[in-house]
Amino acid sequence: MKDFSFKIPQNIEFGIGSLNKLPNILKNNGSQHVFLISDRGLEKIGVVNKVTEIIKNGGINCTTYLDVIPNPTITVVNEAAALYKECGATTIIALGGGSPLDVSKAVGILSKFGGKITDYEGLNKVPGAIVPIIAIPTTAGTGSEVTASSVITDEDKNYKFSIVSYETLPKYAILDPELIMTAPASIAAACGVDALIHAIEAYLSKQSSPFSDAMAEKAMELIGKNLRNFIKDRANEEAACGMMAGSNFAGISFAWARLGNVHAMSHPV
Repeated sequence: MKDFSFKIPQNIEFGIGSLNKLPNILKNNGSQHVFLISDRGLEKIGVVNKVTEIIKNGGINCTTYLDVIPNPTITVVNEAAALYKECGATTIIALGGGSPLDVSKAVGILSKFGGKITDYEGLNKVPGAIVPIIAIPTTAGTGSEVTASSVITDEDKNYKFSIVSYETLPKYAILDPELIMTAPASIAAACGVDALIHAIEAYLSKQSSPFSDAMAEKAMELIGKNLRNFIKDRANEEAACGMMAGSNFAGISFAWARLGNVHAMSHPV
């Protein structure tokens, strides 16, 4: 067996209604003012308001940036970072799918270390711990709440670049299956297949280890058993829990084993 290493540096809360633990997590982290990064779609369906109400009812100030777009750009990152610095927050809450989480990691980097976000492109260019992030995923797909990657689009060069550093891992993740139970069937399907492919690619990776294999195997079991039921009925609590946990385990597996050709080809496509 070859040498391998891993660490579990995060605090993860899982369960129906676990979103309500957010104020206590913030207080335990010493956060009196938070910066919530999300998108207009989640604002429109009331998810942003639900989260901000929980924060404010806990006696904590909250500033929001809601202009995240799919395949987020350098412009979006710069806008959000400027507002973060201006508002005086000390913690970032990343609410949504992969895009808000990617932007949150990039904002956390710029707010701590400055410069241009392209300065951090590549592997292990982030010099230390970034601004604390609490990740609240609203899809069972990306696994970004437990991965070390942030993918940003450079509009001028018309390409996506990746920042890969374990310093960008969110400090906390709240996995509340209720947040994915209103997703459209098409979104549930696309995100679920994405999570399944994460697990498969990590399992087949040349960089896999017994640790990443264990996470990938459990992810494939959970997603394989629950994906069809979840697409059929997003209100199926058991299926939603299985998909949320499976997506998370798949994310952990590829955070340490990396991905393969499917995701490599997706970037130029």
